[in-house]
Amino acid sequence: MLGQHPELYGLPETNFFVADTVGGLFQCFAGLGDRHRLHGLVRTLAQLHDGEQTEAAAERAWQWLRERLDMTTHELAWHVVSQIGQRQMVEKSPSNCAEAAYLARLYRIFPTARFLHLSRHPRSTSKSLYQVRQEQRARRGRNRMPVDGRRMEENWLKVHGHIVRFTEQLPVGQSLHLQGELLLANPDHYLQQIAEWLDIRMDAEAIEAMKHPEASLFATIGPDNARGGNNRKYLEDPRLRTGPPPKVNLSDPLEWMTDGSRFGPATVALARRLGYL
Repeated sequence: MLGQHPELYGLPETNFFVADTVGGLFQCFAGLGDRHRLHGLVRTLAQLHDGEQTEAAAERAWQWLRERLDMTTHELAWHVVSQIGQRQMVEKSPSNCAEAAYLARLYRIFPTARFLHLSRHPRSTSKSLYQVRQEQRARRGRNRMPVDGRRMEENWLKVHGHIVRFTEQLPVGQSLHLQGELLLANPDHYLQQIAEWLDIRMDAEAIEAMKHPEASLFATIGPDNARGGNNRKYLEDPRLRTGPPPKVNLSDPLEWMTDGSRFGPATVALARRLGYL
């Protein structure tokens, strides 16, 4: 959504910040199940270098990266910035928050960046992630192996814990927290607030543009050699879906757990700090 603002350029998931060099990125995502995590970066380079995301352009981007394994991710990220002109870059890879070290690397590379902490209720997040894990196991023929439901909660707690500890060290105004549920319930109101915080256009035309994520250059399945780069469900149906927040809470038993367990106290405490009940 932000990337469709006339003054911003929304990237797919580039995963810039998980390593110090391009070679390090290839090492991090060397496994067959992880190679797709480079697709967003490849599509970005194909679009910026060749103005298209064809299979040939993507192959040239792959080769460009292979020839620069010693290039630092600092240099790589700023190369991308140099290619997008006057617009500001919007980078939203989930991996940014997977480890505290990744956020620290991001901050070293872009010390004046603005950080939007977009949260989702731990129940909604965990249930959705649990369903994704089940679908992945079914596609791989492993549906007889149970998914560890507790790991979904642990992931939510870890990621948002990293973000909170990181943003509380930033100067006032450099970060902003927003519940994603509120954004989807009233996008006009909150997109205008975000635009004001970013000091970019707040007029009706700019706000309307942000409500059309399907217009992004990266809102479709990519070429065969770089098909991903964004959330799969988004790529299959990139329209903005608005509506009231789901009726969920922190106290009921977790419906994906068979033992009737509930959220742990650390999860409840952090969720309440983020404004959830």
